[in-house]
Amino acid sequence: MLLLELAAQAVRGFSPSVRVALKPGYVGLKSPTDIPAPLAGLVLALCYPDGRGGDGAFLAPGARAGRAGLSVQGQDNEVWRIVRDLGGAGGLHKLNRTTNQFEVVTQDASEMGQLLRAQVGFPARTTFEQIFCFTAGQLPSRVPKGSRAKPVAPAKGKPQLQSAFDQYGLSAGDEAQAREKIAQLEKELVSAKEAAELQFRHDGLQADLFKVEEKLKHYEELKARLEAARAELAQAPSPEKLGLPDDIVERVKRHADEKKKYAEAMAKLHAEREQALAGTGTSVMPLYRDQRFLLSTALGVGLLVGAGFLEGGLRYLALASIPLFTFATLLALRFIEDLQHASREAAKGEVFTTREKKLNDEFSLLDTIVQMAFEKTGVVSRDEFYAAMARREAMQPQVAALELEFADLESDPETARLPDEANRLRAEMAEIHQKLEGMSGGYVREVREIERDLARLRGASSPSPVSAAATEGFAAVDTGPSQAFEDPLPAVLVLGTDLFATDVPTLWSALRDRSVQYLSALTDRRYHGIDVDKEGHATVQAPGRALPAGELPGKDLDLLYLGVRLTLIEKYCAQARLPVLIEDGFAGVIDAPKQPLFGRMLKHIGTLTQVLHVTGAKQTASVADTVLAI
Repeated sequence: MLLLELAAQAVRGFSPSVRVALKPGYVGLKSPTDIPAPLAGLVLALCYPDGRGGDGAFLAPGARAGRAGLSVQGQDNEVWRIVRDLGGAGGLHKLNRTTNQFEVVTQDASEMGQLLRAQVGFPARTTFEQIFCFTAGQLPSRVPKGSRAKPVAPAKGKPQLQSAFDQYGLSAGDEAQAREKIAQLEKELVSAKEAAELQFRHDGLQADLFKVEEKLKHYEELKARLEAARAELAQAPSPEKLGLPDDIVERVKRHADEKKKYAEAMAKLHAEREQALAGTGTSVMPLYRDQRFLLSTALGVGLLVGAGFLEGGLRYLALASIPLFTFATLLALRFIEDLQHASREAAKGEVFTTREKKLNDEFSLLDTIVQMAFEKTGVVSRDEFYAAMARREAMQPQVAALELEFADLESDPETARLPDEANRLRAEMAEIHQKLEGMSGGYVREVREIERDLARLRGASSPSPVSAAATEGFAAVDTGPSQAFEDPLPAVLVLGTDLFATDVPTLWSALRDRSVQYLSALTDRRYHGIDVDKEGHATVQAPGRALPAGELPGKDLDLLYLGVRLTLIEKYCAQARLPVLIEDGFAGVIDAPKQPLFGRMLKHIGTLTQVLHVTGAKQTASVADTVLAI
């Protein structure tokens, strides 16, 4: 399942009107203010409607009406769209692929929820919210302390005030140590404020660098597109380039008609030939093979020669050879007539042969040119040839538009200054980074945390208005780490068992190694193992000791919680994709040097599913595949 598009109008935390196309992978969403937009809450309100107008809480302050929409590609590969008037009516639509229009499926909230789960693929709301939606308020260190913690008995002797924020172990009565520690904290506060200013400047420079790099990227992409378009235009075939006649396209268009005409002409010619040469197939018998001619000629010669040897009136027998010679002459004349007739029939056949040769030559010339055109353009059909020849004509306007756009961009003086500006920003950022690294090894606590410690120490060292007797009888409740936080893993793992349809031990056997890798990487290897019992309670292994999850410092407990959730998402999304929504509020949990590592973790998960990371205006998901403004 993927989120395809988000639209919001007069929605709290978003731009007044925004519409963004969401892509797979790791997508960064930049809010218009420093506070990340409530994307997770808005998506939950849209996809799990309560039917009572609860989504009206997302209406922008001062706005009378608001509207939000979400397009989703479901597990069924259909495209769905959820549109709601904040605090009012809404509906679920489905894309009709035939008309390419969205059609209303239902406007009933309960039916909408059933369809989103059954067909689109959304899990139960609790599962989606607690596994796939990350918000700062979910961190265990920010959850109210467990109500089952019991106060310990008052300690004997001097009362002690202990706090989860007190890292120094100072007693309230030790004024000298308190003043010394207050001085150290005040000095640390000055450094923290300086670091905060540097970090603010660094974030601003990073935002400026992002804009400059985006412009440079646009310039390079436009240049690459122009060069590719020019190369494609140069490779596009044309009659002149291929050495073909200028009217080759018209000839190819006529080829089918000419072929049909050729077949009809050949059929007509064969019919005429058969009709004209019918009965003329017999050959003329040679005269020397005519028995009558030979016999009459022989008898005539015999009588004429024999009469020459006779005397007297018998010589008149020679006159009898005249009829014989006459008959032979008639046979010879008939033979000559047959020869003439045969010659005339042969001439008639040659006329048909000449006509047939002319038809063959004309069509063969056209067919040869067409086949040559197909070979030179590398196509096998007329449609492919038309497309190839039309490519050049279609490319010319595109190349002209790109050339015009590139010329405008290149002529802009700001474009020429972009590389120098990017180098300047990087150099200034590197300088600030070195300064930050030089402050306590690169780690500086938050100003608010130091101010809290100062307030506590000043309160502990100031004279109390109550009597000394009252002070001696007071003992603070133990708020050490063992009572400060509850183990968050049982609830997370129970939701995981629903996703994977298994029990906690089996699920944890699949999650253990990867969860340890995440925790070890995020905590600089302070922990090297995690054990979970059958109920889901975790024990973390550190060098030389084992700590229950509830006794971890707040920051480390948060990192354990994040690591296990990232592992759950990674394992599940290898089977079925569900979008991951992150509202960035982890700056106080993940140290600045570890922020790029956390970004690479999210980028890795973005290769398995869609990760939408919402940041404030002064922050940027630097390793995101795409960054969009909302």
